[in-house]
Amino acid sequence: MTARGILSLTGLAVLAGLSYGLLRWVESSLREPAPAESQAPVLTVERFRAVRLNIAGMREYVVEAPRLWQLPGQGGIEIERPTLDWYQPNGRIREWRLQADQGWIAADNQSVRLDGEVVMSRGAESGKPPVTVTTRDVLVRLDERQAETTAPARAVTPGGELRAVGLRAFLDEERLELLSEVRGVYEPPKR
Repeated sequence: MTARGILSLTGLAVLAGLSYGLLRWVESSLREPAPAESQAPVLTVERFRAVRLNIAGMREYVVEAPRLWQLPGQGGIEIERPTLDWYQPNGRIREWRLQADQGWIAADNQSVRLDGEVVMSRGAESGKPPVTVTTRDVLVRLDERQAETTAPARAVTPGGELRAVGLRAFLDEERLELLSEVRGVYEPPKR
């Protein structure tokens, strides 16, 4: 075979390769694009209410919300305007109520994040002094019965008002930890 024949065969091989590549490119551009993954919720519950019982079979806490949902691939559940009621060990008297604009329950059900404005209140019916705490973005550790935030917080009691940045509430104890920049006003009861 002559040099001219080898050059012609090489040229034909290159053209065949380019033609094949062009054909594959045209085929791939003509295919339908893969459908986008749907963002429709995989779970939606209206008027949600869940009750957790303690070992003695008494109410430990109740979570309620007008709506909850889970999106595809999401590792938890979103909650609209959640309310968490924590009960004393007898399960009859509510100790604390936590309310928020939005919430999120972790996939392992060990924690709840309350987003937006959060109001934590303990009423006089608990037998302890009433207190109302207003703050933002609270993480509730369910098994530890603790709620905490790093946001500014305001606690109002019958005798005064406290403001702080960061707060930790022990929901089964009569204890609030104010973490920093604490300021307060206290008026002792009149005799």
